[in-house]
Amino acid sequence: MKCDMFFLAALLAITGLRAIALSFFSNSAESTATITNTIKPIEVKAPLTKKAFSLGRIPLNGTLEAVETVTTTSRIMGQIKTLPVQEGDRVKAGQTIAIIDIKDIQAQRNQTSAVISQAQAGVTVATVAQTQALANKTQALAQLNQAEVRQQEAEAKLQEAQAQLADAQFNQQRMAMLRKDGAVSQLQLDTANTQVALIEARIQRAKTGIEQALQEIEQAKTAVKQASFQVQQTRAGVKQARSQVQQARAEVKPTIANLNRSIVKAPFAGVVTKKHTEVGAIAGFGQPLVTLESSDRLQFSVIVPESMKSLVKQGDEVEVQLDALKRSVRGQVNQIIPSANPNSRNFTVKIALKEATNLMPGMFGRIKLPSEITQSL
Repeated sequence: MKCDMFFLAALLAITGLRAIALSFFSNSAESTATITNTIKPIEVKAPLTKKAFSLGRIPLNGTLEAVETVTTTSRIMGQIKTLPVQEGDRVKAGQTIAIIDIKDIQAQRNQTSAVISQAQAGVTVATVAQTQALANKTQALAQLNQAEVRQQEAEAKLQEAQAQLADAQFNQQRMAMLRKDGAVSQLQLDTANTQVALIEARIQRAKTGIEQALQEIEQAKTAVKQASFQVQQTRAGVKQARSQVQQARAEVKPTIANLNRSIVKAPFAGVVTKKHTEVGAIAGFGQPLVTLESSDRLQFSVIVPESMKSLVKQGDEVEVQLDALKRSVRGQVNQIIPSANPNSRNFTVKIALKEATNLMPGMFGRIKLPSEITQSL
């Protein structure tokens, strides 16, 4: 009975509180409506503006790398005799970093040099033979000229003797007729006969001289022909010998070049970052020896997302923070790789450092790019 009375009293209290609340909110709504109808709103026109909200600086991580990197290789085949550098060593430009044994190459050069000497000796012999052949030809031509002169002289004597013979025979006939008549003495007839006999002998000697001259001419012509053939042969021999010398010299040139390539030197000052072989190993043509990176010319390589590419421009001054050294160095953007990676959508940016003291390739670093977002109001 008591519980029922208590429940009834609570129900009456809740009902009263609800009535009071409804009355209050109804009065408030009427007051608000009255004020709204009484006060007219003022219309204000303002242009839209754009405001830039700074979001600070965006850090991007990167790595120091050498501007110049080269892997020296062997340009000849041979055993590595000396390799006086270790990984991490600093070398100067022109410093010897490897020496390759060249005994086989030296032996090859000696052999080729012997071939050259032999070929040069062949040139000398061929030249002497050519000179002798030319002398023989000159002598044969001189003999030919002399024989032709003797032929001409003999022919001239023959013509002269033949002309004298005609006179002597006419005189002989006249003396014989006069002797029959007793007009001349026997001595005069004998003299005329002797004169004819002498002239005939001269004619015979002239004819013999002509025949000998003709034979000498033929012999001289044969000698000239043989000498000319010898000259041609010796000229060909000289040409062949000189060609052999040129060929031997051409063969020795690569050998001499290989001798000069036995010493491998550093193309620039830098740090040895990797040794690819050791002393005693056989180095083949093109085999890597050591990798060298420049130590005085470094750059900072950083990957920039495609969305931030507009924040980096050629020639921008950038601070590169190096955590290992707890300091920063200044640099300048000198290269932006224009083609983005199709997978990552990133660009590679190269920053040339203005100062590389105590810096080494491979060091970790970071840069901070300014970032702004523009919003319309």
